[in-house]
Amino acid sequence: MNLKVAIARINNIRWDRIGSNSSEVEADLACEFLRRLAQFFKENSIKPMPPIIANIAKLLGDNEDEVTISDYCNVESMGASGKNVYVYKVFEYYLQLAKFADKNKDAIKYLSVYEPLLKIFEREGMVVLKPRELNVEKCAHIPLNSWYDKFVDMKPLDIDNL
Repeated sequence: MNLKVAIARINNIRWDRIGSNSSEVEADLACEFLRRLAQFFKENSIKPMPPIIANIAKLLGDNEDEVTISDYCNVESMGASGKNVYVYKVFEYYLQLAKFADKNKDAIKYLSVYEPLLKIFEREGMVVLKPRELNVEKCAHIPLNSWYDKFVDMKPLDIDNL
């Protein structure tokens, strides 16, 4: 069920419009993603790692092969956005966690870590996660040096109405 919902959300993104919307809201959502990821590491007593390699399902014990997005989603519809390997990685980690959560109910709560990034794309914004930075196209550049310390105690952002 979680995997089906995740696939539908990714396939329902209007990929041809990605990057057409940028505002401070998208920057706030990017920061909320980093805060939620930092909270994941804190709650699970896992040493923080760069967001680009933080595969939550694997960190929770998923021993299956990593998910390939093209096995689940229409990558052609992703257009230029889908050609960015970092966009692929974020969505692959999300799909893998959704698949893992279908078998391990304790993992369901961590799907919310990816919610802010999904909202950015659903709002037609564009985020690019790289090894040392997170960029919200036309809006914000967030350096990821010491990212955990910067975001772990940040006040949560209510994203339900964004």
